[in-house]
Amino acid sequence: MGVISGAVLTSVGNDIAKRTIASVFELLAKKYQLMDILKFKEHYLDYCEKNLEIKTLVSQDKSFNIDEIYIPIHIMQSGTQTRQEINDLTALDNDRAILIKGLAGQGKSTLLRKLLSNNAKRFNRLPVFFELKNYNGGTLELSISKSLSHYGVDISEYALHKLLSDSNVKIYLDAFDEVKPEFRLELVDEIKRFINSFNCHVICTSRPDTEIDTLSEFRTFTVCELTEEQIFGIIKNTASDNEKCEELCAALKRSPLHTNKDSILKSPILVVLFCISYNLGEDIPNTLSQFYSNIFDTVFHRHDNIKGKVYRERHWNDNRRIYRELFDCLCFISLKDGLNGFSHQKLVNFVSISLKHINEDASIAEKAVKELSSITNLIIEDGFNEYRFVHKSIQEFFAASFITTLHHDKKIAFYKRCFNDYSFHTTFHSTLFFLEELDYYNYHEYGFIPAIIDFLGLSQNITIDNYTIPTIVKDAFFDKISMRAKLSIFKASNRESYDLEKTNFVFEASEAYPTLFSSVFIFSLDFLKIELTEKELTNLIKKNQNMLENGWCKLNIRTILAFKNLPETVALDALKLGIDVLIRRKFNKAVDKLNNRKQSLDSTDYFNF
Repeated sequence: MGVISGAVLTSVGNDIAKRTIASVFELLAKKYQLMDILKFKEHYLDYCEKNLEIKTLVSQDKSFNIDEIYIPIHIMQSGTQTRQEINDLTALDNDRAILIKGLAGQGKSTLLRKLLSNNAKRFNRLPVFFELKNYNGGTLELSISKSLSHYGVDISEYALHKLLSDSNVKIYLDAFDEVKPEFRLELVDEIKRFINSFNCHVICTSRPDTEIDTLSEFRTFTVCELTEEQIFGIIKNTASDNEKCEELCAALKRSPLHTNKDSILKSPILVVLFCISYNLGEDIPNTLSQFYSNIFDTVFHRHDNIKGKVYRERHWNDNRRIYRELFDCLCFISLKDGLNGFSHQKLVNFVSISLKHINEDASIAEKAVKELSSITNLIIEDGFNEYRFVHKSIQEFFAASFITTLHHDKKIAFYKRCFNDYSFHTTFHSTLFFLEELDYYNYHEYGFIPAIIDFLGLSQNITIDNYTIPTIVKDAFFDKISMRAKLSIFKASNRESYDLEKTNFVFEASEAYPTLFSSVFIFSLDFLKIELTEKELTNLIKKNQNMLENGWCKLNIRTILAFKNLPETVALDALKLGIDVLIRRKFNKAVDKLNNRKQSLDSTDYFNF
């Protein structure tokens, strides 16, 4: 694998990219008479160069050029079954607005940087890369401008607007799912306005089932699970030599959890974790939780699979338990604050709080930060005085590990809040995914099952056979889920034309309801088939009195059903199907397991204390 210095990118591909970007920068500056921005050209090229560098779990102390380590993966356009490979020739340049959705660890950010590289080299696009976790309200242009100024590129609002109006500019918006919950709906409106106001191209990434799904402006793609060829390609790039590569591939082929058509290693992050945590003679982990748990043990102990043995001096010597407890708590409190990256001082504060929690001396927080960073390599330095977790899923898993250790009353309170507070659930959504495995009985007994009982109005803790959807759920689905539509009429002389805009359905009242409402409603919308022709939508807008600002009107499901003279069962069938698919089987299985465990405890004297 070609390792490149983080300061200077020497690959031919990046030299081409820099020359191409420089020429486009100069061209647009002259085209719009923005000669003042030319003095920032070198800073801008440095900014682009940085966005083509990445650090990985096995390269925390060095940066890699995206083209050196990228393994082509596939995406699939929504509504199709055709896989499209993202390789050196792919630019996704035919659509003005693209949304790429993928699960944790599927390489969305890496994919976005690869597309940036391809567009810069082959299509003469001027790239702007913006991490959406840095959005704190206001216009998207202002946020982008602040981000650029951080790299010494001080472009005025006027100049930025001019550049954004050009189709040769491409905006890369990374990780909508990392936006703080309180800013998400505002950002959705901002992105919609941004796309409709400027001619630049936009590519955005996000995990599935977020508020950005409501935007109809995007052509949506989903990242596919890895093929066997891709898995072995990542192993080859990750392993330090051919012998290690062959050993890892052979071990994987022997595992019953891997075939050429299906593998437990469904995403790049899992392949890398496998490479780091697997040792000769060990069984391959058969659960995701075991993968993540193994990674800490591996980086803590001296047998580093990738780089060989390294001795590291430690404050608590080889007491892995203390470091693990410290790291677990750090992951939880930083995640609760909504932070994946932080300043050095903020990290010291987090570690100080964590040390107090595990009954250790908080005054050694500075030393503990250095040790966690150097020993585990799971927190890495990312620029001057800035740190981040090497991958967000690392933070989410070890936060889940921390929750399993909480006092019983605190744990119950955590699960109750997750299932009753939408914003809180948004923060810990992926952590709950791990807890469903790590803490199965508590997760279901105090979180999931009570939430379902309340949602469906069940009288007792029994399996669901027949149920009636409660009125409060029906009314919320019919009245609180709506689409926005806008009719703009243009008159010139005796001629009249119009422009019709609409969004997808969205549950805007999600924060006012228990978490399950949003989860079930969003899932059920996939089964709701209500088609409106342009003529029907135009008539509906004209009749509707629920007008919003700027000429938009809000149309809920009940209004649309009444307008089309459709029975309520059209929507209720979709809702019931969503409930059956998403929660019914899972609920029944959990109830059976809890009842069986209770019967087991009551059926023998071994558990009488």
